[in-house]
This record gives sequence, C-alpha cells and structure tokens, in this order.
Amino acid sequence: MSDTYSVNRPFKEAVCIDAMRIFDSCSSQDCLEDLVFSFEAADQTAINNASYIKAKAITVPSVGFVVDAVPFNKGFYTVDVTYNFRAEIEVYPVGGGTPSLVYGTSSFAKKVILYGSDGSTSRFVSGEVPETPAVSPVSGCACCSCDICTLPVATVSIAPPMCLDASLDPPAAGETDSTITITIGIFAIIQLARPVPLMIPAYDYCMPEKECAANTDSPCELFDKISFPASEFFPQGLDDPSGNCQCGNEQTTQPSASAQNTASANSQSSQPRNTGR
Repeated sequence: MSDTYSVNRPFKEAVCIDAMRIFDSCSSQDCLEDLVFSFEAADQTAINNASYIKAKAITVPSVGFVVDAVPFNKGFYTVDVTYNFRAEIEVYPVGGGTPSLVYGTSSFAKKVILYGSDGSTSRFVSGEVPETPAVSPVSGCACCSCDICTLPVATVSIAPPMCLDASLDPPAAGETDSTITITIGIFAIIQLARPVPLMIPAYDYCMPEKECAANTDSPCELFDKISFPASEFFPQGLDDPSGNCQCGNEQTTQPSASAQNTASANSQSSQPRNTGR
C-alpha cells in the first residue's frame, strides 16, 4: 500500500457518512434432512420411469424474509428466513440409456430472534421506493415507544449448499408419482442492521493509481500472454500444498503423528518373530 493511503499518518478530517450498522447477527449450520422436491409434469414423468437418480447441483436462487417485533421485548425481532432451493438432477431410465436432466424446487423456513434496536422515524430516499412503516402487532408497543415502528433490515449470507444425500422413493399408497428427497447441508449468517449516521476519520479522496487500458490485442496475442499451465500436466504429491485443491466440498486430511506412530507399531507387531529355529 502506498503512503497516499497509509493509515499510520494523522487523518485529514472527521466526516459523517450514512452506513448500515449491524446490531446483531448469528451463524447457523443446518442439516436439512429429506427435503421433498417438486417438479414440472414432463420432469415428473421421467422420474416415474427412472431406476435411480443422481443430484448434480443445489443452488439457492432466492431467499424470503419476514421481520416482526417481539411483543413486550423492546428492540428484539423475529426473523423468518425462507430458503428456496433449486436442484439439478440426473435421471437414469429403467433398462439403461442416456440420463436426462430435470430441475426441482423445494424450500425450508428458519426462525431466529435478533436484536435490531428500535426506531420510530420513516426514511425516504429520492429515487427509491419510500419505506413503509410497520404497525406494532400488539398494544403496549412491542418495538418502540409509539404505535408505529420502523423495522430493521435483515440480510443473510449463504455458503454454497452441500448435497449430502439424494434418494428416489416409490409412490406412496394411493399415489402415482415417485418422489425425490434430498438432504442438504447449509451454512449461513443472518444479520439485522439499520441505516445510521456515523462519524469516521477521513484521510483523503481515493484516486486510482493505474489507468484503464483498452484491450486491443488479437485473440492469439491475448492467448500468448497466458502462462503455460504446467501444474495441470503433472500430478501433485500429497505433501505438496499446491496439490490440495479443496475445490467444491472436497478436503484432503493427513493422518496425525499419533496415528502414524500407532500404525507403525501395529505393522511391527504383525511381522513374524524370529524364534531362532
């Protein structure tokens, strides 16, 4: 970092900015067992004629929120988070043949209680949809010292979901359609925040240190600038850190020293002993 942006020198002035302050947050590690997925009619027909299935990918295209004040507990809110999942599944027909791709959807709702502070002012921003105040759900004012309160903003950050298991279940009694259930592992961080004015130290305006270069190279000239991927042609050893890809959900673990010593002792004890005969 250049001296221009060094934080060790005294700041130039104190400025007031409008920022989203996080008042409370929590992390969650949920294992969602046997979520039932629904499919369109054409995909359901393929599933009914399938011998087995394989889940290829699980994504979260959207998330729904419902934030409500906790009655008689000032500043606390319940946050209902609904995860909407989309699964890409390979369906293998009975008797063999080329598998087909089908797409199913499912959802899961989670409720948490977080502190989001309280406020009774309505916020309006030019060019945006005005904020709608939320009416307190009970008499006695659950969220502030008046009958109207402004709810905090809920956010959730989600790691890529993990497909832990997928199964094809035959039709239940009285039903004609097979069902697909998937067990999903998901990590998330849920937060409650409000826009607040904050006073922060300012050093100077940030100016870019490099110019925007227009790409005028031909495709071959651009390709010539790429380094040769030698590592792709030579397999890496177990002790080589660069060989531990950890792409997706895979992770390589090495045995501990105690485990190696135990294995060495077992191998020595299992060797035939020399009786001197």
